[in-house]
Amino acid sequence: MEIQGIGIGRRLRQAGFLIALGLLVELLTLAWNSPIAFLVFLGLGGLLIFAGILIYLWSLVSGEQSSSASMRSMSGNASG
Repeated sequence: MEIQGIGIGRRLRQAGFLIALGLLVELLTLAWNSPIAFLVFLGLGGLLIFAGILIYLWSLVSGEQSSSASMRSMSGNASG
């Protein structure tokens, strides 16, 4: 059970890092006066934030499924 907790913690750290990096990119492009700044803001910053959100949600869903599966196996062993 501890191994699953370590896995979800690692994925949550990755998601947080991607979101923070995306926000940093967007912050830097706000001071940049060029038409390409909008493309970097939207393309790179938005993509990093979106990827971070997807990893966050995936880690929650996959962590919940694996913990519920382990609960079922533990309850099956107790009754058998």
